[in-house]
Amino acid sequence: MKSNEFLALPVGQLGALTISLGQAILAATILMALALAAMGIAMWRVSSARSRMAAETEERSRQADQRMMRLLQAQSEMQGRLGTIAEVFGARQAELNQSISQRLDAMTGRLGQTMTEQTKSTHDSLSKLQERLAVIDKAQGNIQSLAGQVVELQAILSNKQTRGAFGQSRMEAIVADGLPHGAFEFQATLSNGNRPDCVIRMPNGAAGLVIDAKFPLESWNAIRAAEHADARKL
Repeated sequence: MKSNEFLALPVGQLGALTISLGQAILAATILMALALAAMGIAMWRVSSARSRMAAETEERSRQADQRMMRLLQAQSEMQGRLGTIAEVFGARQAELNQSISQRLDAMTGRLGQTMTEQTKSTHDSLSKLQERLAVIDKAQGNIQSLAGQVVELQAILSNKQTRGAFGQSRMEAIVADGLPHGAFEFQATLSNGNRPDCVIRMPNGAAGLVIDAKFPLESWNAIRAAEHADARKL
């Protein structure tokens, strides 16, 4: 059998179409070629992807190294700046501490002086206050004594007999202190038989001055309390 006849042998039926061996081999060859081509394309794509990934990885690694270098450089610069700031801050802190210490010393001195002056002022004020209180206590004692005397005087003036005796005794004391002996006479009997509390002998033969130490207090109070002029007439 010839090769052409062998390839023309039918190997299958696809509907009304009869498929020969040669056609089947050709179809299989085409399919295998297509599969190999697809596999080659896939492998090329995988290789390209791997290359790109490797390049990208290398680029990323390079960028990461650059970033790390910049970070290390920035860290070094920051450490230098922090060291400078620490030195400046330490110097300023020392100056500030010295200034605060000086101010505190000055303030303490002024405060001590102020407290001393305030203590002295308070002591002086308390001394003056004690003196004033002593004066007030003395005045209060005088007022109480005067009040007692006023009460006694009121008790004396409220009784006619006591009031008369008090007035006569005070009159006798005033006359005796102010006039020479013999210029007056107490309880002297007049020509009409009356006996005044005191008679003062006037010089040059003038008529004597008659004094009655007793006075009607009730009538005097009634005159003072009267609201009309007629009621004030004796």
